[in-house]
Amino acid sequence: MKKNTLFKNTIYKSILSFVNIVVPIIIGPYITKLLDVDMYGIYNKTLANFQMFLAFASFGVYNYGVREISKIRNNKEKISKLFTNLFTISTISNILVLIIYLIFIFVTSNGLTTSLYLLLTIQILANIVYVEFVNEALENYKFITVKSVIVKIIYFIAILLFIRKPDDVKLYTIIVSVTIFLNNIISFVYAKSKIKFDFSQIEFKKYVKPLLAVLVITNVDLLYSQLDRVMLGEYVNPVSVTLYYIPYYIISTLVSIPYSIIYVSIPRLSYLIKEEGKEKYEEKLNNSISSLLFLIIPMCFGVFVLAKEIILIYAGEKYLAATIPLMITSVARIIVCLESVMNNLVLYPNEKENRILKVSLILGVTNLIMNYLLVYFKILTPSTAMITTGVAELIVFIWHYTYARHKMNINIKIFTKNNVTYFILGLLFIPVSLIIKTFNLSFVVTIGLIVVSCTLLYFTLLLIKKDNNLLFIINKFKRKAGLKNNG
Repeated sequence: MKKNTLFKNTIYKSILSFVNIVVPIIIGPYITKLLDVDMYGIYNKTLANFQMFLAFASFGVYNYGVREISKIRNNKEKISKLFTNLFTISTISNILVLIIYLIFIFVTSNGLTTSLYLLLTIQILANIVYVEFVNEALENYKFITVKSVIVKIIYFIAILLFIRKPDDVKLYTIIVSVTIFLNNIISFVYAKSKIKFDFSQIEFKKYVKPLLAVLVITNVDLLYSQLDRVMLGEYVNPVSVTLYYIPYYIISTLVSIPYSIIYVSIPRLSYLIKEEGKEKYEEKLNNSISSLLFLIIPMCFGVFVLAKEIILIYAGEKYLAATIPLMITSVARIIVCLESVMNNLVLYPNEKENRILKVSLILGVTNLIMNYLLVYFKILTPSTAMITTGVAELIVFIWHYTYARHKMNINIKIFTKNNVTYFILGLLFIPVSLIIKTFNLSFVVTIGLIVVSCTLLYFTLLLIKKDNNLLFIINKFKRKAGLKNNG
């Protein structure tokens, strides 16, 4: 099977991530400013609870499928059998969770909340045919990108055409859910055109234990930010969920491009460990880490220094209280990124699920206890919830990093001279932005000057330093341009 380069895969994934940024940048402010504050708060509270069920319905199939199929991607017969087993298990888990979810709805909710919960069941049905793990494992990123971009465009048009009033929350839920279903069914049809079902060897018992481990590993978010939202909705109010969700969503959307490096590296690193050995794996791993930090650090510090302006643009003055939470989560995202590297690129490809599971559960419970302490002392807010989550995830990273270096003997290069340089340059954005803001220029001019100044500072100094990541990108595009000119 022909393999694309990691660079090409990252480009495809980055194009998709770019679209995933542009659409929310346009649609997000439109929805946030249009919909009624209280109704939108109810929607976000309902969504936070629903996503807890959706995570269990998925049963860890996606991430497990990516890793395991990537190992056998040159054997169609084995892929077919594994795909059939995972699809069957996923179907059963989704149906069981759907039944529990419907009971939960009718026992605990009423009014608008019940309506939203019921509309969200479309996403559980869509989850049954969510087999994108096959396309990810086989590195079909061109298909994934083209398909996803088309679906995003349909979503974009539908939102602008049909969401017109402050109380259009139900209609908004329908459009979001149907779009997810459309995305998943297209991927299912494509995957089935490449791989056939083979029910000759169904082995539920073989897969249940590792899937349970992956379920917890891949849903650590449930014990952190997702839990934060649920508790804010329960102990504070639905609007506080929105004040937490908006910053979280903004930073998650913006960093999705650099996160592409993590996602496209998972199948390749899993393959390298099995086929080409530890030395080649470590080389690719450290290249991925450096490339990721090269992009994500300036992005996070950029959001930090422009937090107030971003909230005003995205959500308007009525959500200005989300400024501090956005500043907190932008810095914490660097920690989350490093934790994700340890989980997805180090421990998981090396089949250390039990290790991830143990640490995640311990720190997840720790975060829960810290949140309840915030409730007890009556200081639970979006900001304090983000701080406790950031502390918990920092501990997870340090714990995993120490274990990987000293117990697994993996030469992980995170605190290199280059990576530290990225962080120092990111810190310089703070004084630069403060100086520019003292001139009291117009809103647009201030933002423009900060963006241009920080960008020039970062890349100029790295160019002078002859940074490997920057030179790699420049040379890649030079070669591409040269080929086109010669053509």
